[in-house]
Amino acid sequence: MQYNSSYYNIVLKEIDGYVYIYNSYSGALCKLEEDVYRLIHNSVLDDNDKCKYFDDLLKQGFIKPVDMNEYNRIILTERIAVLSNPKNSISYVIAPTLACNLSCEYCFESHYRNEKMMSDKLLIETAEYILKKTNPNIKEIHVGWFGGEPLLAFNKILKFSEYLIPKLEEKHIKFHSSMISNGILLTAGRAEILAKKCALKRIQITVDGTKKIYCIRKRATEKQFDKLIKNIKSALEYLKISIRLNCDFDNYDDLKIVTKQLIEKCENNHNLSIYLAKLVDYAGCGSRQFLSQFTFDNMRVEFDKYVCELQGKTYAPHILKYRKSFCGLFKLKNEVIGPEGELYKCEHHVGQKDKVTGNIKYGLSYNDFLINFISNEPQEQCKICKIFPLCLGGCPAQKFDLPKSEACFYSEFYIKHLLKRFL
Repeated sequence: MQYNSSYYNIVLKEIDGYVYIYNSYSGALCKLEEDVYRLIHNSVLDDNDKCKYFDDLLKQGFIKPVDMNEYNRIILTERIAVLSNPKNSISYVIAPTLACNLSCEYCFESHYRNEKMMSDKLLIETAEYILKKTNPNIKEIHVGWFGGEPLLAFNKILKFSEYLIPKLEEKHIKFHSSMISNGILLTAGRAEILAKKCALKRIQITVDGTKKIYCIRKRATEKQFDKLIKNIKSALEYLKISIRLNCDFDNYDDLKIVTKQLIEKCENNHNLSIYLAKLVDYAGCGSRQFLSQFTFDNMRVEFDKYVCELQGKTYAPHILKYRKSFCGLFKLKNEVIGPEGELYKCEHHVGQKDKVTGNIKYGLSYNDFLINFISNEPQEQCKICKIFPLCLGGCPAQKFDLPKSEACFYSEFYIKHLLKRFL
């Protein structure tokens, strides 16, 4: 059998007669003598002409059989992950309402927002739908609460949890939940109830800047901003809170200021995490300058170092690993449930009738949109990208919603930075 170098080998640096290389599919990182690297990079090897470290290089993916199509292996592995259910858990995102107490200028739901609230009857039917999809192999159920603003349906969430959790416990199935919220209604009392009665572990809250910037971008009042900051601090006693900072060209410096304010206000609480996110133009917000992935990744590197410095931590990035599918919702078993019991494959599609994939009353409709969505054909530039195994061509939903946007989820610069820092 003949062997050659993996397409997904990435050279990080060459120094003192050694080459440091990383394989984005296997996640392996190694230091090779320069002559060994040149041999595997430029030659075809066979069983009778093995190079130094041959068995290790083969096992770690730096070399592979000549007739192996590595790209097709990734695509097939993704298809299997999407259609099969090898794990003993199922995840749901539930949007009990599309109503919201803010009006963010970039919100992807701006064209679909309404005041509909999931009825109590439908709430119980949703819980029963989840129960019917369990089997003896399922050991864990996760629900992510979404909206609109899910805390406008706080009593619904409580009722749903009090109905479903005992029934899952009877089946010896663990239940936990999370939430994406603007946090303005997250009082300390509600945070305690969500943690103790709804098994809520983590909540993501978006903060777009200091008070002035926040109020402009979210069309909020100063009173709402003050309430948000107070709520974040008090809720940390019961929940892990992840602060998402939506970033574009205009607000990066302001985000650094509000980050410092939050860390100081919350007294560097270990339940608080803060991360930078690239703002994407779902709402057609033409007044904003949106970042390229390369520019954003440069900001992300600097920002992560800044946060570590504020928190008194050492900046130590982790090595990214190959993913079998882009996100959990891309898998057929996991679903998004809207306020009328309709099913979707992505929370960004809630409210869009042309992207409904079924209903809890009968399950999936297997319509053309569902088939096209899970087909997820990568863009041409993704097929030849060295870091394709790490992002699989970006978000499948974004390809439908923003077909002309940049597909990249990471830049090669960012991957190399993390690895060089690790070295």
